[in-house]
Amino acid sequence: MATIRIQNFGPIKDTGRIELSQLMLIIGSQSSGKSTFMKVLCYCRWLEKKIMTSFEDVIPTYTHNKCFKKELMLFHRIDELYFCEESRIEYSGDVIAITYKGVDANVKIVKKEDKWDDRYNSKLAYIPAERNLVSAIKNIDKTYKTSERDVLFNFIVEWGEAKDGYSKDTPMPLSLTNEFAYFNEDGQDYIILPNGKIETSFYASSGIQSVAPIDVITDGFSKKVGQIRAFSQSDLVNQLIAILKVDNVTKVDVNSLSEDDMEKLRERMKYQSVQLFIEEPEQNLYPDSQRVLIQNIVRRIKQAQAAGRKDSMVIMTTHSPYVLSVLNVLIAEASAKGKCPNDPNLEKIVDESTLLPLSAYSAFFINERGVFENIMDVELPMFSGIDLDQVSDWVDEHIYQINKVIYKD
Repeated sequence: MATIRIQNFGPIKDTGRIELSQLMLIIGSQSSGKSTFMKVLCYCRWLEKKIMTSFEDVIPTYTHNKCFKKELMLFHRIDELYFCEESRIEYSGDVIAITYKGVDANVKIVKKEDKWDDRYNSKLAYIPAERNLVSAIKNIDKTYKTSERDVLFNFIVEWGEAKDGYSKDTPMPLSLTNEFAYFNEDGQDYIILPNGKIETSFYASSGIQSVAPIDVITDGFSKKVGQIRAFSQSDLVNQLIAILKVDNVTKVDVNSLSEDDMEKLRERMKYQSVQLFIEEPEQNLYPDSQRVLIQNIVRRIKQAQAAGRKDSMVIMTTHSPYVLSVLNVLIAEASAKGKCPNDPNLEKIVDESTLLPLSAYSAFFINERGVFENIMDVELPMFSGIDLDQVSDWVDEHIYQINKVIYKD
């Protein structure tokens, strides 16, 4: 089980040692560190993927010249002020361990020798809160300029990659309560309205502009799991060199490849999981549309899980009590199936397409001190919403005080 711990980093005081799960929710007030946590974790997962899928040893590149810190700051737009002498990042992944300490130190990356032969390829995607820009700004792929590849630039590239799979003949149904759909034609984004009319996404509502990138990327990338990754000819040669354990291309004898060699090559080329990082999926969405979206994301994670040999995962930040409530229903279904697996009455209630094991869920609240608190109540089981829905307490108290005046109680 992969784990991460972050201490004294920006607004985060201490996450504690967090075990990654298939579906993780992070809640907290504005600027509490939700996105900071996701960005650091995503960077560590991306670096591990790069190490696992590279054709040469890239570890020395990141353990020298402060490369780890520089790329983290550049790609995820993290300020120098986030670092202090007490800063710590401790990540234990599938095949490597990463340790970073201090302000200007080099990172330590250690291979897990007993796990090294189990390297695999995974599809990662970070979907930021600024996702509407791909629809709200015309020709965003041409107008967004940056001297270096950052998280927004990468998101725009991933959007371009994912949307190519949805044409007018095969549109993407959107996670809305009405029948909207998305398709791409010659690079232009279109929305099919419930009445069948078509408009460009530029003129669509903010909710449609917000949900379309989530639907297209999570659906498109989840479907890549189990599929062969596109390699260039030189990449294939390097893979063959690695499999045949020779030191240069001239020694590669294709005729010497056994069926076992070919199977190893095919497996190394496949995506074995999808890892999704989504900021505030509820943005601009009506509560019931939030429900539909969360259910669809869970469906896609489950489909990817079945297609790959490694755990797929989604980590989301949220301010929405509706997102929390939908997940609590799914947790209740998982608990019920665990207790009464053969009860025919549950078959009428539980949607198997969104059924994940109870162990797949975790959630954390970042308190005012920047400390992460586990909000999974294992006895019920459910995520506690006390810290997210403080408005209800305010409403109840004020209504109580008003009624005292009205009824002279």
